[in-house]
Amino acid sequence: MKIKVKHQTIYRFTEIVPRLIQSVKLYPSKCLNQKIIDWKITCDIGNIIESHEDSLGHKIFNIFNRNFKGKQVITSEGIIETRDFSGLVKGLKEKVSPLCFLRQTELTNPCSQIVNLSNKVQNKKNDIIKLCHELNFLTSESIKYVSGSTSINTTAKKSIEQGSGVCQDFAHILISLARLNNVPARYINGFLLEDLNSQESFTHAWVELFINDLGWVGFDPSHKKCIDEKYIRISCGLDFLDASTIKGIKTNYSGLEKLSVNISINACQ
Repeated sequence: MKIKVKHQTIYRFTEIVPRLIQSVKLYPSKCLNQKIIDWKITCDIGNIIESHEDSLGHKIFNIFNRNFKGKQVITSEGIIETRDFSGLVKGLKEKVSPLCFLRQTELTNPCSQIVNLSNKVQNKKNDIIKLCHELNFLTSESIKYVSGSTSINTTAKKSIEQGSGVCQDFAHILISLARLNNVPARYINGFLLEDLNSQESFTHAWVELFINDLGWVGFDPSHKKCIDEKYIRISCGLDFLDASTIKGIKTNYSGLEKLSVNISINACQ
C-alpha cells in the first residue's frame, strides 16, 4: 500500500524569541515494513540541518532560529509504501538493547489498578506471544476512548483511574502492564490511515513489545489489534515524552507559545 502524508506543526509565539533550537524526529523509520518513496522536512522560518542518526535509528534534524516573532510552520510530507508482516517490525537498524525498555517512567509507573489488571493475566509464563496479545486486549478494555479527555502529561495511573483517554493513554497503560510482566515495551509515534470509507486519518500512538526469537511486534490497544500496512512508524521511546517528534529549547523568552497541527493522510497509487 502507498500512503501520502502531509503533516504540519504550527507554533505561534506572542513575543520575540531571542533564540530557539528545535530537534526534529519526523523522518519515517527505515525498516522492511515501510519503503520511503519520497519524504522531506521543511520549515518556513530558520535554518534546518540534517544532524545525525541516533542509536534508535531516528534521522535527526535541527532547526535554528534567532530574534523572530509570530508563526512558525514545520512540514513533513511524502509518500511511503507499506507492507503487512502481521505485527512484526522487520529490519530496524538500532543499537539499543531491548532490555532498556523494561524501565518504567513517571508516565508509565503502575498503580494498584494496573497491578490488579496484571493479575488477571492467564498466560504469564507458558506462552509469551499469548501473553502479549492478552495484555493488549486487557488494555483495550481498561478505558474508553474519549477525545480530549487527557493531556500530554497524563499518566497511565490517571487515565485508568478516570476510565478514559486517547491513543497515548492506551499506549502508556499497555507499556506499564508489559514492563510489569517483564516484557520490554516502548511507545511508538506515527500515522494511521483509517478505513477508507470513514474519511478519518490521524496522528497515532501504539506500542512495540519485544518477543524473544521474533523481535519487536507492534500492538495497537486502542484498536484491539496488531499493526498492519495502514501504519507508518516515525519515532519510538520509553513514553510519549521520550518519543516526542519535536523538542525545543528557547532562551530568554517571556511570551506565550501556542501549538496546532494539520494533517492529511491518503492512500495513493
